[in-house]
Amino acid sequence: MERPCLRLDDPPSYSHFLHTYLLPNQPLIIGSSLIASWPAYNLWRRAGNQTKWEHLKDVYGDLEVTVADCATREFSDQRRDQRLFRDVVSLWEAGEGQSLYIKDWHLARTLTSKNPAHDMFYTTPEVFRDDWMNAYYSAHTEDDFRFVYVGAAGTFTPLHRDVYTSYSWSTNVCGHKRWWLFPPEQTHLLFRKGGEEHMETAYDVRDVDPSKYPFPSGWYHQVENLTDCISINHNWCNAVNLPSLYASMCAKVLEVEHALEDVRELLSQGAVQSADLDLEAWKQEWVSIVQDVVEKDAGWKYVHVCQTVRCRSTMLTPITVVSWTTFWRIILHALRLAMGRPCLVVDTLWPRTPSELMPSLDFIKTRVRACYEDFVKRPESERSLVAGLEEVLVNVKELLDE
Repeated sequence: MERPCLRLDDPPSYSHFLHTYLLPNQPLIIGSSLIASWPAYNLWRRAGNQTKWEHLKDVYGDLEVTVADCATREFSDQRRDQRLFRDVVSLWEAGEGQSLYIKDWHLARTLTSKNPAHDMFYTTPEVFRDDWMNAYYSAHTEDDFRFVYVGAAGTFTPLHRDVYTSYSWSTNVCGHKRWWLFPPEQTHLLFRKGGEEHMETAYDVRDVDPSKYPFPSGWYHQVENLTDCISINHNWCNAVNLPSLYASMCAKVLEVEHALEDVRELLSQGAVQSADLDLEAWKQEWVSIVQDVVEKDAGWKYVHVCQTVRCRSTMLTPITVVSWTTFWRIILHALRLAMGRPCLVVDTLWPRTPSELMPSLDFIKTRVRACYEDFVKRPESERSLVAGLEEVLVNVKELLDE
């Protein structure tokens, strides 16, 4: 049964957004007033919602982009390569390359790294500012979860759920998209019969074999460009969906462990046969291998890593994915920010979020504490076996006890 998706003409207040949409985990459409002041909204498009391709080529033409070929499936994703932005646009202007889709373009990060004083082409709406992922990654890494997507009519992103059930906001600057959204209670219907263990979902909901899929997480979704289209997207998380992220991390570790079971057996047998018989050493190596694969689990990258052990992944976005150490560092960074403690912040990339644009500190601590108390009791004992993790957890606990 189809559900209507709620729509607001104007942006809600943060409090209304938190209690009406974030906490109940409901999708929302917000009208164009949300982005009416963006330079991109005024400079990238002309009357009739058409794209100013010449302007975009002049400004961004020499930048390299990741291009997916929507006509060529590669495992659970699409074949990708690197090209100059101007070369892709030139193909479209010549009536060619209609299956090409520029995805996961870190345009904001690229421009800022070239010139920190560069005028940004958009600003993050207030209701999305409480973003632990981009706050941490912008301050401590060369990566982030802020993207631009540019595609011709008919290009699409296959069925997927965003990385570790993170939130996602997506704004059309030019053109129109069609979205298919499947609520979490339908997740079990999306897996191929017999493929549930490795989370094998359908590739394209427009072409589903009913003998293999019951069909008709976070929310699974698929997106199609109905016209030439440019959109800006963030993956993000905070205390509200932290329990879901934590559960997804636990499930991913278990999935990787099952996929690499033959490696575990080889390590344990090698330890038994070794003259040193250092049982703790092999366990530490095992946990390290699992965490390394989890951290590199980025869709097609993960499929290639695990191909020899017959596992598959449904993650689609080729971006950095966290290990347990990174997961807890993100939380530690967020706690320090929320509690006003000294913390690295790069204002040009991600300024501090005002307290009025996040839940109460008690709410944040309660969410973090539940995950912490469960994690330290995990039988996998990552706390003592993953390098650097113990120190991070100690720092988290100290802040929770204040």
